[in-house]
Amino acid sequence: MKRSAWTAAMLAALLLTGCGASSSDAAQTAVPEPAAEITELGDTPAAPDAGFLVQEYGFALNLLRSTPETESGGNVMLSPYSVMQALGMTANGADGQTRKEMENLLIGGGRSVDDLNKALCGWRTGRPAEDGSCTLHTANGIWINGTEQSVKPSFLQLNQDYYAAEVHGMPFDDAALHSINGFVQKETDGMVPEILQRLDSSAQLVLVNAVAFDAKWAAPYEKSQIKDGSFTNADGSSKTVPMMTGSESDYLEQDGAVGFLRYYDGQYAFAGILPPENLSVQAWLDAQTPESLCSIIAGRTAQSVEATLPQFSADTSVQLETILPKMGMQTAFSDAADFSGISPNKLRIDEVVHKTHIDVTAEGTKAGAATAVVMTRGISAMNAPDVKKVRLDRPFVYMILDMTNELPVFIGTVQGL
Repeated sequence: MKRSAWTAAMLAALLLTGCGASSSDAAQTAVPEPAAEITELGDTPAAPDAGFLVQEYGFALNLLRSTPETESGGNVMLSPYSVMQALGMTANGADGQTRKEMENLLIGGGRSVDDLNKALCGWRTGRPAEDGSCTLHTANGIWINGTEQSVKPSFLQLNQDYYAAEVHGMPFDDAALHSINGFVQKETDGMVPEILQRLDSSAQLVLVNAVAFDAKWAAPYEKSQIKDGSFTNADGSSKTVPMMTGSESDYLEQDGAVGFLRYYDGQYAFAGILPPENLSVQAWLDAQTPESLCSIIAGRTAQSVEATLPQFSADTSVQLETILPKMGMQTAFSDAADFSGISPNKLRIDEVVHKTHIDVTAEGTKAGAATAVVMTRGISAMNAPDVKKVRLDRPFVYMILDMTNELPVFIGTVQGL
């Protein structure tokens, strides 16, 4: 589907279903039975309205521009989709100021963690059926230190219902570290081989999300469309790299920035955005608002585009515990954290580790992402009259979009090759 009803989606709610514990992704677990008062969710409806869409773009934008490697001219690729799911699971155990800050950051608009659960569950399960040429696989898991017996069944139930989270209880030793990393390696199809290098025995809980994206271009590049070309890096140097040129039909333009959408063989698209020549990637990102980033995609026009894209690969590893507090989520990392919804014991977030990998080639794109929260105590038109040209031969921003909901699954920069 090349053009979805973005305008309608921004004005009317999309009904999302299938969020109950009956998801085929759910795993049997050897954890205590839920308390009797926990009820079945069934097909709870969720509506990712205009506010949720803007909030998602805002979270993706702030996450990208708050990452130090972006400012320093590095190549960065993040998955706001992955980070939000890991934090969404964690937020189910937050209370007081901790919960309020997480709600403001993750869902906004005066909405609650319950609203976040429904929206993220709907996003995860509400996509159309995918064939083998285009898949987005998601898995969630929770590891509990075997010496910790007081994790509330209601917390686990919420995360099984809304996130289909596997739950594992074991001592936090080398075997637990191997279990977590093995889960991430398997669920990202090997693109993220490990998420944690160590696991302290004093940690109480690890919440993990893993994502694997594998998509073929709707029109793969032919050999005749791939030629060596020069890419100008952020530091002014240049490098000769394989450049892929094709004809696209969705043109992006806003305040001097130009770009295009290139579709995969499914409900996803690659968005390449080239900032104005007088602005660095960081300066352009700093000038954006969630609404303006949304509107770049929403305002696409049906126009022939001669689009050039470099082949590239990137690996990113970031410690989000140094970034999320700057985005407004301070209390969760302090001794004042309130995660009484998880356990009567005092808990706080110690680490949030996020790792990604992406390969963009002539055939398509493979991308993986994983996020671990470690907790411890204390986008029908007529043919355009002319052809636009967009050549991504200098630093640019890109997104991989779920075109059913027009939401960013991945967002990144290429500033050097």
